[in-house]
This record gives sequence, structure tokens and C-alpha cells, in this order.
Amino acid sequence: MGHKKVCLECKLSLNRPFDNGSELTYPCPDCGKPMTLLPQRFRPPKKSEIKKWDTVRFLVDNGFCYQHIYENMETKNGVTSYQNYVAYPDNIGDAKEFVEKYKSQAIKMQERKPR
Repeated sequence: MGHKKVCLECKLSLNRPFDNGSELTYPCPDCGKPMTLLPQRFRPPKKSEIKKWDTVRFLVDNGFCYQHIYENMETKNGVTSYQNYVAYPDNIGDAKEFVEKYKSQAIKMQERKPR
């Protein structure tokens, strides 16, 4: 399955096949900074949609790298069940609420690979 390499500085998204470890070394073709690896389900805003890109950066910086987020997570007898995917917000106000509500599902900083 493919992934997207995203430069949050240049607001650039490239479709690339998964290459284990490449997210650490793939430089942006425009600015040369390392790109962020996001799943294929990430839908980048248009380059001109600055506020939406600010929202993407806020979410990624807070551990939400467009992984699946679930409305309900229940653990019974050691088995966790996941229900109802949650849509990612596209504005900063909703993103702040999203981060607060689903912070338990954020990828912790030590689990994330550097951009």
C-alpha cells in the first residue's frame, strides 16, 4: 500500500510506495527538509488553503498522523474492540477539540519517527 510523503513547510504531498525507513531520509524536492510519512487516506488540502495546512500541521504535531481514530474503544477481558471511525477536522477550532477528545489515541512522541 502506498503512503504520502508530505512537506508541511512547502505544502507539498507526493504519493510514494512504502519504503521502510525512507520517511527518515526522503528530502522535500523544494526545500530539502525531511518529509512526513502519512497514510494513503490523508487528503492534502490545496497549496493555497493555508488555514487547512495549519490544521494538518497542528494535528501531526499533536500525534495525529491521520491514523484511524475511533469514537468508541472498549476493553473487556483483555480484548479491545474498536467502533466507528472518526473523521479528521479541517479547521483549527475543531482540531483543538479533536486533539483534546481523542488524546488517548494520539501517537506518543517517543513512538513517532522524526520528520
